[in-house]
Amino acid sequence: MSNRKALERFQKIRTEKDIISGIHNYCDRWCERCAFTSRCSVFAMGEEEERIRKQSNEPEKDLAEYVGNMLQDALGLLQDLAMEHGIDLNSIEDEDSDFVKPGKENYLVRKADEHATWLMKWIEKNNGRLNVILQTLEEESMNEYIILNDAIEVLKWYINFIAVKFSRAVTPPYEDSPEGRFDRNGSAKIAIIAVTRSIDALMLLLRFIPDEEDHLLEGLVRLERIKNGHSRFPEAMDFRRPGFDE
Repeated sequence: MSNRKALERFQKIRTEKDIISGIHNYCDRWCERCAFTSRCSVFAMGEEEERIRKQSNEPEKDLAEYVGNMLQDALGLLQDLAMEHGIDLNSIEDEDSDFVKPGKENYLVRKADEHATWLMKWIEKNNGRLNVILQTLEEESMNEYIILNDAIEVLKWYINFIAVKFSRAVTPPYEDSPEGRFDRNGSAKIAIIAVTRSIDALMLLLRFIPDEEDHLLEGLVRLERIKNGHSRFPEAMDFRRPGFDE
């Protein structure tokens, strides 16, 4: 798809659908569980791409390749628009090139990374046991099966999401501008929501495998500390995410 066609298609979607502006910026990217996919421009663009692919009888795209192509299209479109407005992107100097971005030295990001590493190891170690429990519950109690399966899915979904969003929330250079504070609070809020949901999921896991209490409590304590550490963002929970908090 050409950059110009991509822009035209995006504008058409925004015109024809009741799109909520910016809703995709502060969501958890879990489209399968989202009630607002019909009002999300990113989801609509993905559907449009899939419709065109089927009409053209093209093979299904590899996800990594698809994402890569989308990024390339976006960069190309940016270059085209800049040229139309007489802007040379290559001539813009990076005034903040000497600014060292906060990384793992930031408490919240570091602890979130620790959580991801710990959880991946724990799931890998207990994956067989969890599958056996799920199989038993599927035969004996579908409600219990759904609860445990959902808890596992939640933990896996947010395993790296928390660190990514906190990293965005603490990254300069625009955190002291109105736009920066807006994005900072929005990113922090969805990270905090992900932490809360992960705590709930671990608590459910503990209900099904109480003998893992010592190990699971380690994860719960870490997540609680991360949650309590969000005091750095005193305005975060008052942030109103487009669509979700309206």
